[in-house]
Amino acid sequence: MHEVSIVQALIENIDSQLASQNVRGVSSVRVRRGSTFSADALEQSFASLAPGTRLEGAALLVDTFDTRFTCASCGHSQTITSDDLTGHFFLCPVCDTVQEIDEAHDLELIEVLA
Repeated sequence: MHEVSIVQALIENIDSQLASQNVRGVSSVRVRRGSTFSADALEQSFASLAPGTRLEGAALLVDTFDTRFTCASCGHSQTITSDDLTGHFFLCPVCDTVQEIDEAHDLELIEVLA
């Protein structure tokens, strides 16, 4: 579950920035996720990793954008979700080509509200 490590890095970065600005806590964190990220996994990860940080008690607000896939082999195109993936891989339903989906850019911090 890659969401855990990504949320952990997000929390650590935000907490560090808040510490440098002498901010003691926040009310909410808004992120935008690609459809290949599991919203439930993001929320569970945040809920388990935020305690003990300046983000403890903050609401995680998650917006979603579609992740489009276009097969390099046959040109098939569709929106994919986390349910369509096996790990980081997607099997094209038309030609059975396996392609890695780069999800590193599919989570974006939008705002942190104190």
